[in-house]
This record gives sequence, C-alpha cells and structure tokens, in this order.
Amino acid sequence: MYINQTKIAILLAAYNAEKFIGEQIESVIAQSDSNWTLYIRNDGSTDNTEKIIESYCLQYPDRIIEIDKGGINLGCRNNFFRLLEVVDADYYMFCDADDVWFNNKIELSFERIKQLEVIHGQKPLLVHTDTAIYDENLNLIAESFWKSIGINPERFLTFNQLCICCSVGGSTMLFNKRVKQLVFPLVDNDLIFDYWIAINTVKHGIISTIHTPTTKYRQHGNNVCGVSVGDDNLLKNKLRNWRPLLRQYKKESDKLKTIGYGSFLKFLFYKIIVIFKMRLYKY
Repeated sequence: MYINQTKIAILLAAYNAEKFIGEQIESVIAQSDSNWTLYIRNDGSTDNTEKIIESYCLQYPDRIIEIDKGGINLGCRNNFFRLLEVVDADYYMFCDADDVWFNNKIELSFERIKQLEVIHGQKPLLVHTDTAIYDENLNLIAESFWKSIGINPERFLTFNQLCICCSVGGSTMLFNKRVKQLVFPLVDNDLIFDYWIAINTVKHGIISTIHTPTTKYRQHGNNVCGVSVGDDNLLKNKLRNWRPLLRQYKKESDKLKTIGYGSFLKFLFYKIIVIFKMRLYKY
C-alpha cells in the first residue's frame, strides 16, 4: 500500500504510450495546484513507455512514483483499479496517458469538492468536468464534448438515468476516499472503471458537474474508448441503424442486470426517456 503524503493522488494508467505520455506528464507538472503525487502503472508496454516513465521518476522522485514495475498486463479497466486499490489518499484523480490537462484542472475541481464538503460533510463526493476533443496532433475538433452531443449531464443524475447515459468520464473526475470505499470489492461484470465508479456514487453520494472543459481529450486510432461527436449522434442516424443498436442495448442491459438494474424493458423505457430529453432540452 502506498500512503499518499500530498492532498491528491493522481493515477495514470499507461500502455504503449510512448508517443503521448511525456506531454501528459508535463501538463500535470504544470498544474496551478501543486499539492499532488502522480502514481503511474505501466501495463506491460512493449514500446519505450517504461523508459519515459523511469526518466520522469528520476527527475521528480518526490512527485512521481511508479508502482508494480514490470507488472503483468491487466487491461485498461483493471490497470486503473489496481492503482486505486494500492494507493491510500484523501482524494483521487485519474489520468489518461494520451490526454493533456489544462493547467487549472486540479484547482477548479478541488475548489468545487471543498464547497461540497461544507454542504454534505463526509458523504461520497465526486466532481467531474467537461472535456474538449482534439485530434491526434492536438487540432481542436470540439470545444465542448457535452455541447457537441447536445447533453447537459445534470439532467441525468439519477441512478436509473445515469446507468443509461453516463457522461462522467474517468479523466475528468476528482473524488474523495468515501467514493473509493464504494468501489471495492469489484463485481465481475466488465463494466468500464469510470462507469462503475459513477453509478455507485450516484446511488450513495453526490455527483457535481463543472461545465468547463479541463482536459484535451486526444481522439486517435488507438483509443481504448473513443467518443462520438457531430452527426454520429443524430437521432436519424441511430434509427437508421436500429438493428445493431438494439443488439448493443441488449448487451448493455445484460451487464446492468449484474448490479440489479432490472429488465430489458426497464432499460428501453429509460433509454427512450434519455433520448427524448436530449432532443427536448438544449444545453
């Protein structure tokens, strides 16, 4: 167990990230709030990721720590959960190896969570922000992910609707230790790590939304989970592809049954509510 000596533990999961990880680490180092420690786990990379991590650990021995050096490949989901499991801290943030943080990301999120503590005390608290979408070379695609898909996340912060429409991205989160206590033990349902954290938090705690992008999300060919913007999210395009979409919904529903969400009919009922809310309400 790593006992974090600073305010926030930043958890960076890396896999074959030699092309981008240096730029991401530099953006963390440049944060306006410097009360953090960066923990990195290399998930069995076969490129030069390990050498880059080692160089930063040598350069910043009190700020950057590698865990499980030489560890086996766990995959994206379990790599992040491994980091969360072995680091003991008051507050946590996740960090994707291929993104870039705006320099006020930590400051903005931490100010909000401190405000929530005044109101809600020591409840499980999670803050998340919008993100800007960029291409591989950091050319801007969309200034706001939420605006690009026509969604206001605050309209979907109930358990039944968040399970259907979760806009709480791992790289945008800051949460307290009480949230971590909800996450473990893990259920073997293969739900994405940030989704699992969000649905557990909304059941037992508070999720707060900041309508400001704090991350440059880099969209490229090797993303584990990409995002769709623009025409991909038009209702007419979804209806045109209703057969594969229905199969996808059935798979999503089956996964949610493992956490007691309910039947496929319930899933479709709330899916329709969410779709119509996205059409009726403007961001």
